[in-house]
Amino acid sequence: MQKAKLLFDISPWFIVLCLIVGLIYAVVLYQKDGPWGKTTNKFLAVFRFLLVSLLCFLLLGPFLRQINNTVEKPSIVFAIDNSSSISEITDSISISGLLKDLGNLADQVVDNGYDLELRTFSDTYNTTDAGITFDHSSTDLNTFLKEIQSDYEGRGLSTVVLLTDGIYTQGISPTFSSFNFPIHTVGLGDTIPKKDISISAAYYNKIAYQGNKFPIVVEITNNGFVNEQVNVTVKQQDKTLASKTLQLLSENSVEDVELFLEAETEGMQHYAIEISRLDDEFTYKNNTRDAYVDIIDGREKILLVALAPHPDIKVLRSAVMKNENYEFYIYIPGISKLPNEKFDLVIFHQIPDFSRTASNLVEKFNKDKTSLFFVIGGRSDLKQFNTSNHILEIDSKNWEKDQVTPAFNENFSKFNFQSENRSALNSFPPIEVPYGNINFKQASEAILYQRVGSIVTAKPLLAVSDDGEQKSAVLLGEGFWQWRLQEFANSENHEAFDELISKVIQYLSSKEDKRKFKVYPINNEFFDSESVVFETEIYNNIYERIYNQVVTLTITDEQNTTREFSYEITPTNSQYSVTGLPQGVYKFSATTKIDGKSESSLGQFTVKELQIENLNLTANHQLLKKVSYESGGNFYLPEDLNALESDLLDKEAQGIIYSSEAYLPLVNNPWILIILLALVTTEWFTRKYSGGY
Repeated sequence: MQKAKLLFDISPWFIVLCLIVGLIYAVVLYQKDGPWGKTTNKFLAVFRFLLVSLLCFLLLGPFLRQINNTVEKPSIVFAIDNSSSISEITDSISISGLLKDLGNLADQVVDNGYDLELRTFSDTYNTTDAGITFDHSSTDLNTFLKEIQSDYEGRGLSTVVLLTDGIYTQGISPTFSSFNFPIHTVGLGDTIPKKDISISAAYYNKIAYQGNKFPIVVEITNNGFVNEQVNVTVKQQDKTLASKTLQLLSENSVEDVELFLEAETEGMQHYAIEISRLDDEFTYKNNTRDAYVDIIDGREKILLVALAPHPDIKVLRSAVMKNENYEFYIYIPGISKLPNEKFDLVIFHQIPDFSRTASNLVEKFNKDKTSLFFVIGGRSDLKQFNTSNHILEIDSKNWEKDQVTPAFNENFSKFNFQSENRSALNSFPPIEVPYGNINFKQASEAILYQRVGSIVTAKPLLAVSDDGEQKSAVLLGEGFWQWRLQEFANSENHEAFDELISKVIQYLSSKEDKRKFKVYPINNEFFDSESVVFETEIYNNIYERIYNQVVTLTITDEQNTTREFSYEITPTNSQYSVTGLPQGVYKFSATTKIDGKSESSLGQFTVKELQIENLNLTANHQLLKKVSYESGGNFYLPEDLNALESDLLDKEAQGIIYSSEAYLPLVNNPWILIILLALVTTEWFTRKYSGGY
């Protein structure tokens, strides 16, 4: 619908002037008779009057204000829960009949003047004949409704019809949200609890160390069975690894069963947890569950080489062993034997010393570029130490000592240290350090400075360094076992001391990845409904990122079936996604060429089935009634669709009128040009036809 109004930049009284100008022009031009008659002369004068008056009128700058009104039909959204719990408790014939009735209702809604949209968790349709499949792996009703509200904000959403069983497996309950449209709910499913036994959860560590035993705790929910026995087993490729019998004493209970497995084979392992089937169970789909555990080769190995037994050794060991990723070895020459292992970090306590105890080990580990942590003590040989480390040089005056306390370096940047633990350092007792000048040999950072009395000096107490090939640390004092005791006396814990030592150990033992080609999944675990996303990094010889290299990716499943993909990365997209992988453990290898040389990257990941839709199959119609009541809608059962149809169609469809305003100069109107041409042409033709010029 359009409405137009003529407007002017100046007073419309000037139209009279335009008519006068046109009249004068016509009178002057045709005051004498030409070679035609008086009637023709008057006819030509009228045309010239109209032409001149119209041209003068256009000089006034008239324009049209045009108002366009459009009407948007009101909308009704049919929101259908297409999760697998619907198909699990409703037979296919009933689902087909429901969709047919829904299609008839949709036709009536459209015929009554509404726009209709049909939505499921995974798709949007304009018709019910789209082949909806009830196989979605999760149910998030609140997000479902919130997305509809967001998409229709400012639009004419009349009603939402929500068809669901009221069971949600993700997100929060929709009763905790408010909606600005009425929600009519249709309750599917059965509200009577099913007689069933299921694995509701499985608890286990995602990492286990090869050669150790690890537990899996299976949570079993029982509804309706009494005095029955079930076997709980853990299998790997049809081989039973552990089994236990559970006696069901109560018909409504939750029981925990703990089983222990041996971590034998390195790598990601897939375990199948099963409970034996009982007669009269509603479904057997929830009698199984999968577990994925990464069996790693072993912990990082740390060696402490000490000149003699010392209390410092015990507190170091206590702090390090809090982390299960570490194995801690102690070697004291003459007392214990040197373990035959490859170490990730070596701690030298008061070594090198004056008797050159274990000096060969310092030389060996320096040559191997093993990370080193030196602890300076009263029996340390500082001259030999100066030649054995790459961090600093100590110029001690006559082997004098000083008593200092720690002060945290607020500018330290290599790792974070909790602020509350920093303040705890202020209460640590003094330890004895060498007195003299201390100079850094290379780029290093002090973690702790030496505080003498209340003055914080520029001398480091604890410092770390990384030259790109070897990481090192130095603690310039022994007796720090007192720090741990004092902290416990003050706060009954060792958090500050243990964090300080563990962070230093973690920094020293971690290895920097210098590979030029890296491909890795953004997560170690994915659900079967997700895409597996790989991140790719490619570097040149000076470790600058390069792009547009062809990468070949090969993925192998547990049955040794391979899938091969090829892709390129760009500066704006360094990821590649793979979809449609079923659950299981996968290994992958990626290859590319850098400067003509082949580079490869290996790894593994797991795809897990989202096993949550079969855990609870009891419909929750009370939730649906509450959602409808709070939003101004009604609750219906599937057999009440006729009542729903009446409620929807008895209400007159109220659309939304949208108005837009436009200002159009009249001179731009093509009809004005046509009129002007018609006037000029008619006058010219009449003059010529009548013998004029």
